[in-house]
Amino acid sequence: MDPEAFDGAAGTALLLVMPLSVLFVAAALRRAGAPRWTWALYLLGAAGALVLLHVAGHTRYDGPSDGHFPWDVGQFAGLGLGRIGVAVNAVAATLWIAPGRRPYTEPLPRRENRLVVAAYCSAALATVVPATWWSVGLGIVPVGVELPVVLAGVGFLAAAVLLRRRRQRASGERELLPETVWPVDAVVAIGLAGVLAVGPSFSGSGLPDPSSERDPAVVTDRPAPTTDPEWPGPTPVTRTSLGPAAVEAGTRALLEDTVRWAGPLDDLSSPTPAAAEPPAVALVPERCDDRGRRWTGSLVLPSARPQDLAPRVLSGWKASGYAPVDRAMGTDLVMPLRTDAAVERMRLGGGPDGVHVTVESFCVPD
Repeated sequence: MDPEAFDGAAGTALLLVMPLSVLFVAAALRRAGAPRWTWALYLLGAAGALVLLHVAGHTRYDGPSDGHFPWDVGQFAGLGLGRIGVAVNAVAATLWIAPGRRPYTEPLPRRENRLVVAAYCSAALATVVPATWWSVGLGIVPVGVELPVVLAGVGFLAAAVLLRRRRQRASGERELLPETVWPVDAVVAIGLAGVLAVGPSFSGSGLPDPSSERDPAVVTDRPAPTTDPEWPGPTPVTRTSLGPAAVEAGTRALLEDTVRWAGPLDDLSSPTPAAAEPPAVALVPERCDDRGRRWTGSLVLPSARPQDLAPRVLSGWKASGYAPVDRAMGTDLVMPLRTDAAVERMRLGGGPDGVHVTVESFCVPD
């Protein structure tokens, strides 16, 4: 599963869906007419769930390793805020319902009431399954597991509503303005919970696949690292075998490929989301100190999500025979690993206007 989609689906399950489960449990207890002492068990169960969620905070999933920014912010922010939501909802539901200070609830015959309780219990299960699936290390719950639970809750509620309408028609009761919002509130709550629980699963299920973020047009073969014990990473080359024309053409081509690897760009000056035109590629010839010449170029790639753009550019550079050799002040220094490379060093950094790229070719004799 694409790591970004995985992070979004997990964040939704933990932040929005999980806190709803305690509300559906409370609604089921209320409809079932549970005695007052059961609310102590309800709070104890919510506290136990919070302990399990704290343990779930140690769950880790492998994701992209080339990014400048964490790829899994959504799910762990969702976990932290979702735990607060579970605690707040559990306490609020108990204080509202347990003391008996609750609004009038339409009484239902036994069979209809049981169907409503079953609908609430199914909704509670549907809203807790995605978070449980994530916390035990299985990732995103498949649609085939989640959808039947949601449909069961919808079916129980639909049966209760149909029986109610049939009972009203058979008794000849006039349709008056309802004294409560039931069953509209139940229909809206279960419908919204079902959409939130099942919707993210349609973007994929299972575990994140870091390889899915790579540009399919980019070759993924990577050069072998050096065996030099003084340097843990690959060893860059210090000269090129190319001539002046090939160095100039190769430097220009690498900048053009960088724009392509960056993908869609954003117009940061627009008050609404809008696409930006790709920057023009231009080279500046310079004289070298020890005779010869080189070519330099720079790009500014405007993006509202530089944490997504930078890894794509780095991935393309690596596939072209370059590798990061140093990083300082948020700027990566990238150098070649092959003697047929045109560019001697590249820098990748960021600023308020987007991702900054500068390249400098090898010096070649005139």
